[in-house]
Amino acid sequence: MSRKQPDLMIDGVRLPLAVAGVVSQTYEDFGGFGVLRLGLGAAVHQEVWRKTRTTLSASGLIPPGLDAVDWTVSHALGCVAPRSVQSAGRSITLPAARRSDAAPYGFAVDEIGLLRPVAVSVAGDVATLSEFAAAVSYQVLYYPLLTVRAPAGPRVQYDAAGAAASWEIVFEE
Repeated sequence: MSRKQPDLMIDGVRLPLAVAGVVSQTYEDFGGFGVLRLGLGAAVHQEVWRKTRTTLSASGLIPPGLDAVDWTVSHALGCVAPRSVQSAGRSITLPAARRSDAAPYGFAVDEIGLLRPVAVSVAGDVATLSEFAAAVSYQVLYYPLLTVRAPAGPRVQYDAAGAAASWEIVFEE
């Protein structure tokens, strides 16, 4: 099994990882949800909506080249950090919003928790992982394609003495 790390993409414009240097991406949920407590302390989960917030940061040789981006509109963000789904079975449904230029890849999880690479075939939004005799579960990883907003745009810093640029952008679905 071989896979290639995809480059970061914003609206189809590629920001090559080789130029960006070190890129880091985090995901977190945000929204209208929380845990309320009843009179005797029992927890009740309430949720109205949930979305993803992702933060991209990088440091490298040059700034990201995003000065012409209109940050008042939505953008298609081709993520560089994979998300994953685990299942006891070999067929796993993937989100439709994922990158088409970076194929999902997967692992069988054996009885002691080791990950064993296995082949993955995808038909529509269903990934089927090759059977592994000692597997107790399977995990498939994919790269999200998110529709996001980042009204503040990037925060960019340049170190003239070290000839290095760094930047960070917070995106929300």
